[in-house]
Amino acid sequence: MRVRFAPSPTGYIHIGNVRTAIINYLIARKNGASLVLRIEDTDMERSTKESERSIMDDLTWLGIEWNEGPDVGGGCGPYRQSERFGIYNEYTERLLREGKAYHCYCTQQELDAMRQDAEKQNRTFTYPGKCRHLSTEEKQKFEAEGRKPTVRFHVPEGETVTIRDHIKGSVTFSSENIGGDFIIVRSDGTPIYNYIVIIDDALMKISHVIRGEDHLSNTPKQILVARALDLPVPEYAHLSLVLGPDRSKLSKRHGITSLNMYREEGYLPEALINYLGMLGWASESGDEIIPIKEIISQIDITNLAKSAAIFDFQKLKWMNGKHLRELPIGRATDLFAPFIARAGYDISSLDRKYLEQLVSVVQIKCDILSDIGRLAGIFLDDVPSPDSETEVMLTTEEGNIMLKAARELVSGEINENNFATDFIPRIKETTNLKGKKLFMPLRAMITGRLQGPELDQALPLIGYHRCKKRIDQYSAAYTR
Repeated sequence: MRVRFAPSPTGYIHIGNVRTAIINYLIARKNGASLVLRIEDTDMERSTKESERSIMDDLTWLGIEWNEGPDVGGGCGPYRQSERFGIYNEYTERLLREGKAYHCYCTQQELDAMRQDAEKQNRTFTYPGKCRHLSTEEKQKFEAEGRKPTVRFHVPEGETVTIRDHIKGSVTFSSENIGGDFIIVRSDGTPIYNYIVIIDDALMKISHVIRGEDHLSNTPKQILVARALDLPVPEYAHLSLVLGPDRSKLSKRHGITSLNMYREEGYLPEALINYLGMLGWASESGDEIIPIKEIISQIDITNLAKSAAIFDFQKLKWMNGKHLRELPIGRATDLFAPFIARAGYDISSLDRKYLEQLVSVVQIKCDILSDIGRLAGIFLDDVPSPDSETEVMLTTEEGNIMLKAARELVSGEINENNFATDFIPRIKETTNLKGKKLFMPLRAMITGRLQGPELDQALPLIGYHRCKKRIDQYSAAYTR
C-alpha cells in the first residue's frame, strides 16, 4: 500500500485537510505503508513557498511523518507539481497525437454565451465539442487573431465509470453526465488538477487515494484520463465531509479552521490527532481519549463513517484539556512556559522549580495552553487588577469583613514564617464566615479573581509579601 497527502500551498492548512492528512497517516501506519507528501502548486498566482513551509512545519508539529516528499526525496519525484511540467507535456502531446485531446480556441465570451443559452433552455451546460474537429486552416485563423488555445480532453461517448469506493461503496458515473470535454491544460500552458493528479498518482505508484468526498465528482474524469493513457487506477476512499455545528461547510464563521491557529492557541498535537482521527470513526470500546498507538491498531479504511462529521469545537477543547492534564510536569512546564512569556512575564527570572510548582497548580484549570495567560498573574503580579465581579465581591459585607480581618492578621501574628500554614485557619476563626461567604471573598482578596487554583496550593507560591501587599491595597480601595 502507498498513500499520499497532496496539499495546495495557497494559505494555512485548513482543519478539514488536516483531518485528511491524519487519516492517511494513521492508515499508512496501520498497514506499514508509505506516505507520500506531494505539493500541488500549479496555482501560480496563489501558491507560495511560505505557505508550503508553513504546511510542512504544521504537519511536522502534529507528528505526521512522510516517507517521500519534496524535503526528503524519494524514488518517484519531483514531489512538487510545478517541477513536473515536462512530464505532463509529454502526456499532453501523446493525447493530442492520438486524437484523445484537442486544442480549443473558444473565448471566455463564447463560453459564457453557451452557458447563458443553456440556462435559457433550462438545461445543464455541456461543452458541445465545438473545436473538436477544426481544420488546420481554422486553427491558423484563430491563432492569427491572437487566440491562445486550451487543451480539452475528448470524453468518450457512452462510457461508464464505476468507482468501488472503500467508504461510499459502488458509485457509477456516465461519461454523458460529467460536463462534456473538459479542459486539461489552460491557455497559459498550466495543466489542470483533474488531469495531472491521476498522472502523478500513477507515476508515484499510489495504491490508495484517501481524500474528501468533495473530490468524488472529479474521480470519473481522472479515471477516463487514466484509461486514455493506459495508466493504473488507484483504489479510492472518499472521506465524509467535516461540517460546522449548523451542518454547513466548516468555515471561519464557525470558529478556528486553520491548524496554525490551533497551535497559537495552545492545543496539543496528540489531542488534535485524537479528535480528528476519530471524527467519523469510533473506537471498539467507545472510549474517546485514546493514544495514537491504539487508534492505529483499531482504525481501518473500511470502518470510516459514510455520513458527514460535525466539528464540535467545545468537544475538541475538552479533549485537549484531558490530554493536557495527563502531561508529566516537566513536559507541561516546557509547553506552558512560552505562553507565560507571551502573557508578558519574564520567565528567565523564574526558578525552574518554582515554575514547575506554578504549572502543577494551574494545569488542572487549563483546557488549552494559552489559558495560563489569565492565571499567571495570580502568582506573578504584585497586585492583580481585579475584574468587575471581583470588585463587587470585595465591596460586599463579607468582603469588608475579610479585608479588615486579613489586614490585622498580616500586620500582627501572621508573618513570613507561618503564613502558608496558619493564614487560612486564622481567617476562618477570626471572621466566623463559612462556605461561599468565606471562600469567595478570600479568593477575591488573595488572587484578584473569583475562579482559579486551589487556595491552599496557591498561597505558598504567591507568598507572604505579595499577599500582604494585595490585602493592603484592596483594603484601601474597597473597605468602607
